[in-house]
Amino acid sequence: MHTQTIFELSQEAERLLQLSLQNLETLKAMPVAIMDSTTTALTGESNNVLPLHFSARGLDAQQSMLNNELRKITRLEMVLAIVGTMKAGKSTTINAIVGTEVLPNRNRPMTALPTLIRHTPGQKEPVLNFSHVAPIDTLIKQLQIKLSNCDRGKLAQQLEIDKDMNALLGRIEKGEAFEKRYLGAQPIFYCLKNLNDLVRLSQALETDFPFSEYAAIEHIPVIEVEFVHLAGLDAHLGHLTLLDTPGPNEAGQPHLQKMLAEQISRASAVLAVMDYTQLKSISDEEVRQAISAAGRSVPLYALVNKFDQKDRNSDDEEQVRAMISGTLMKGYISPGQIYPVSSMWGYLANRARHELDQRGKLPDHQSQRWVQDFAEAALGRRWRTADLDDIEHVRHSADLLWEDSLFEQPIRKLIYAAYANASLYALRSASHKLLNYAQNAREYLDFRYQGLTVAFDELQLNITRLEEDMALLQRRQESVSDEVRHEVEEALCTAEGFINGQKGQIQQAISQVFSSDNLRDLTGYDLRLRSDDPAAAELLVLEDEGQAQIVLSKIRSSCEMILLAAQERISRELALRFDQLESTLARSLNDAMRPIETRIKEELSHAGFRARISFPAFQASQLNFNTRGLFNDVIARENLPASQVAGTSSVRETVSRWLNNPGWGWDDYVVTHTRYVINVAELHDKINHHIEQFCAQIRKALAAQVDVSVTAGMATFFAEFSLCLAGLQESLRDSLAVRQQNEHATRSLTQLLSQCISTATWIQEDTRLLRDDIQTLFAAEQP
Repeated sequence: MHTQTIFELSQEAERLLQLSLQNLETLKAMPVAIMDSTTTALTGESNNVLPLHFSARGLDAQQSMLNNELRKITRLEMVLAIVGTMKAGKSTTINAIVGTEVLPNRNRPMTALPTLIRHTPGQKEPVLNFSHVAPIDTLIKQLQIKLSNCDRGKLAQQLEIDKDMNALLGRIEKGEAFEKRYLGAQPIFYCLKNLNDLVRLSQALETDFPFSEYAAIEHIPVIEVEFVHLAGLDAHLGHLTLLDTPGPNEAGQPHLQKMLAEQISRASAVLAVMDYTQLKSISDEEVRQAISAAGRSVPLYALVNKFDQKDRNSDDEEQVRAMISGTLMKGYISPGQIYPVSSMWGYLANRARHELDQRGKLPDHQSQRWVQDFAEAALGRRWRTADLDDIEHVRHSADLLWEDSLFEQPIRKLIYAAYANASLYALRSASHKLLNYAQNAREYLDFRYQGLTVAFDELQLNITRLEEDMALLQRRQESVSDEVRHEVEEALCTAEGFINGQKGQIQQAISQVFSSDNLRDLTGYDLRLRSDDPAAAELLVLEDEGQAQIVLSKIRSSCEMILLAAQERISRELALRFDQLESTLARSLNDAMRPIETRIKEELSHAGFRARISFPAFQASQLNFNTRGLFNDVIARENLPASQVAGTSSVRETVSRWLNNPGWGWDDYVVTHTRYVINVAELHDKINHHIEQFCAQIRKALAAQVDVSVTAGMATFFAEFSLCLAGLQESLRDSLAVRQQNEHATRSLTQLLSQCISTATWIQEDTRLLRDDIQTLFAAEQP
């Protein structure tokens, strides 16, 4: 490691951050920085489209961001943000990375507040420091008053009151304050569970939880502990810290999505934990949008958790990497930075190995539940207490479970590298944030400077024209919405026709399997009709049970081939159709909105402005359909009976999953003395019925998913475009307000703006040089 070079680069980064913060302070002191109140005074209207980059709130946000980078540079701290939905396994993943249980797991949201987990060499027992506890103590006093006037019966109907919640209610009634330090896993769990239960309780009692008090990263709880995987490694310059972030809408708090975006923007890198079984769910889409919004300035990685639930028909590692990189994340993350894993297996295996190394045996399984989970995963469901006494066997099983978890690769390629290069990650993060600030500042200041040199009448005219453009945008939105609705209806109609056609083909192919001639060729037996009712069902009558099993297996295998081929065909065709719909919608939006963008640019350019209006892109990822997922949702897995005959399980399991029918044909398998009868007609009818249900549910799922996706995509598109126009309008109005002041004030402000532009330019140029030096050093440090 080039220690001296890193020290010099960190000094330069600190200088540029300080200079940027000073520049921000100058901007805050300018009259233009108070445009909210000025605009209200002039027009009698207020603009709620905030925060803009350089509004009063926007300046505070940028100041907070730069201060955060300054803090990380001072410590040379690499902050790896862990993001994911509630059920994706974030806590388990963090426990697996750390190597011991530092975060609790419950079947409810467990990240009300972001939490830092910092690798601290030598700190064997985790310790939680919660210095900024005052807002929580204030909340407890408010809740104490609310509880004294609260009907406990009604409260119990609003939220689940378990033993943890009961204990918390007792603490609140007694007015007990939170402590600032918790030593050991159980006290830490107690603190974090109470924080999360406080969120739920506050919501039930209609009391605001003080989320805003924990927007700054230095105010959130910090757990310090030695990461088991990093123990004993050579000391490196810099610190590695994990940031456990709240999922979007976690704990029923929609504004947590904003907190998630803020925390991601302040991280040095982002690790997304995705649920392999729910890769295209709505909640998973929200997380992908949040990390994509961070842009390419923040390195992105992904762990695809629960990969142990993969079956033989599911996508393999390479297919998952390609699908997430290309389809879900649209190239924002490379396949080499995506790791399919089982976090639970990784955590259990690593903790067991650590316990064996430290103590020579595992703890008592009756007092440590994780030991039971490990034994079941590593030794099998039929493990016995005595099995845990065979230490060598347990160690070998733990090693195999660790290998099966696939966690070794991300530990070595991501965690080791992050620790070894923590200082470089911190420097790279600071350089990207500085460049973004300098570029935004220059564009904003240039626009405001131009506003002071453009004729007064031109300013007023352009403000009026922007109002007209915004009204035009509204009309175009209504028009294009009708057009999009028509395109969606057309796509769904053609998809329904395709699915109906496929249903007919499947049923026709299945009918061919059950034809008399085919069954005779397939099984070697003729169908018989019931003698008492010629119109009754057709039967296959066999004299030997083994023959009956072979016959049923052949029929099943033929049906399986038809159904699996249909699954691939439907999946492929639907994906193609909705890719085309995605392109059509994007083109419709562009055709409708591009004239407005062009008109605004021409109007502002004619007035003397160099306007940088950014046209939003329709989120293509909104309309990617996980057709495999649709099939999996429709067809449930079933456990096979223990009496199943060996050799027939694979085909039977596949078709059972398709037909949601564990018995498949065995319910029609009637034993009469020494004869074995298979009711072929009833079996045929049963398959056709399930094919009908299957196709109907696919149509229903497609319609629902398209509606949600298109609605969300359109809303985002027009909201972004409106926000851009509103920002331009606010800047022009503020320039107009300044021009109405006396000439001396205008000249002074023009001079001050010119100085700030020069400073922002210097920051931008110096930061580019800093970034290039960091990239060169980063490349030299990579293996």
